[in-house]
Amino acid sequence: MTWPTLFDTKLSEYDAMEMPGQQLGASFAKTPLDHLLNLTINTPAPCQRLTGIMAAIGRATYNVETLEKMMEAGMNIAFLNMSFGSRDEHVEAIKMIRQAATNYSTTVGKLYPLAIAIRLTGRKIRTGRIADSYGEEVELITGDTVRLTTDETYKDRCSTYTVYIDFMYLAEQLKKGDYILLDNEKISLKVDVISATTLTCNIERGGHLGSYKDVFIPNVALNMPDYSEKDVLDITMAIDNQVDIIIASFVNNAGNITELRNLLGNQGKKISIIANIQTIEGYRNFDEILEVAQGILITRQELGSDISPKKLVIAQKNMIARANKANIPVCISAHVLSSMTHQKIPLRAELLDISNCVLDGADCLVLGPETAIGSYPVEAVLSMAGTCKEAEACIWSKQIFMDFVDKTPVPCNQTTCTAMAGVLAAQRCIAAAIIVITSTGKTAEIVAKYKPRCPIITVTRYPPVARRLHLFKGVVPLVYEDPPEGVWANDLENRISFGVKWAMEKAFIRIGDPIVIICGWRPGTGFTNTMKVIYALD
Repeated sequence: MTWPTLFDTKLSEYDAMEMPGQQLGASFAKTPLDHLLNLTINTPAPCQRLTGIMAAIGRATYNVETLEKMMEAGMNIAFLNMSFGSRDEHVEAIKMIRQAATNYSTTVGKLYPLAIAIRLTGRKIRTGRIADSYGEEVELITGDTVRLTTDETYKDRCSTYTVYIDFMYLAEQLKKGDYILLDNEKISLKVDVISATTLTCNIERGGHLGSYKDVFIPNVALNMPDYSEKDVLDITMAIDNQVDIIIASFVNNAGNITELRNLLGNQGKKISIIANIQTIEGYRNFDEILEVAQGILITRQELGSDISPKKLVIAQKNMIARANKANIPVCISAHVLSSMTHQKIPLRAELLDISNCVLDGADCLVLGPETAIGSYPVEAVLSMAGTCKEAEACIWSKQIFMDFVDKTPVPCNQTTCTAMAGVLAAQRCIAAAIIVITSTGKTAEIVAKYKPRCPIITVTRYPPVARRLHLFKGVVPLVYEDPPEGVWANDLENRISFGVKWAMEKAFIRIGDPIVIICGWRPGTGFTNTMKVIYALD
């Protein structure tokens, strides 16, 4: 979740105890039908957004000012796609992102814990560069033929007749009749003739092809390494530059994540690994992947090709529910706001798609080309943020809470018990916020599992913990920078006061609003057992 922004309505603009966006009649309904019948368009949206926004950084956002504006609009996580650009360019981009975060922190008066992620190339296959004589792109015409070759002499001179593919064993692993999709499925080819290094294909759906476009072969399990030499160098760069998250592409089983964790070693043990599910194999092995990953990214582009677009809605809903049950944050990407790559106003269908992702239970939504190469990156973030808030008001939180309580194994530990009690208390007193005092962030993660309607203000002394918590729905991470008090109880009260004061300064807690506090009874981890309700004082 983002911090309060200049674009959010302040809670102080409403009367005491009035909580916009609650849709209480619908939220506390007893049946699914009653829930829908009680939704109304006459209530304002919540002041605060709960769903995270991850945004790709590319040539459209390679400047500090734009990055600051994206944070102001609601960007929580900035990610770099290692498939594009050189490693040195990405190192410079990381420095630029951190400078922008420092500037924004100065503007808002507190350390803003923007997370940085990189997305490994992994098993991604791409085309070569279009020859200079053809300009920026070539046209592949439906009904014609084209040769796909792994001959590197064509690497920088792709044409209408021959297109280079960067996986040298492609020809030997495909057969006649297989389909090859180029540039996000825009172009569809059917293999007709196979030689040692070349596939001659019929163009079944033509289009314009630019340089370095993605190649996807549906329903074929290619025999290729999970992580290339390039990936290993990118991983080393990520460790050296202390990124927070690594997104592993084309994860098909738990072994892919285990291998990456081994490559990260002791130096990279604090980096969170997100498993990118893009194939039917990843879907089939989803439960085992959940056991070892720290997050899930569902990329609907390739996954839809592998399982068929008609089945995508089932796969998305099912995987989000399984990730929610396991309390693993889940992100959704591909075609989220595609029209905003070149247009300032989104399509209505895209806004409905965003809303349905939120209603399904997504923790975070991902903007790719919209912010990396788009003409309106800031507007795209703003559009997504506003749509998420409207959708969050429509969630049947009472029933979701009870469902997750029922799915919690018994007996549960004291932290889980306290978290459930805190979320229930927040529901019943219509709390403006839940404040969690934590060192590792684990308590905040557990609270987030039970999907409260209010923000979870999480106070920690550790910036890496705060940055990682942006993955979890509803969590507002705050870094408490004062040194520890000699008396632990005093230090605890100082941190609680810090959270309350900050929220009141940002105007999403008012004097007299109920606040739920969740904390431990002694210093250290694993001692969370205290829940109390207080009222904000001046």
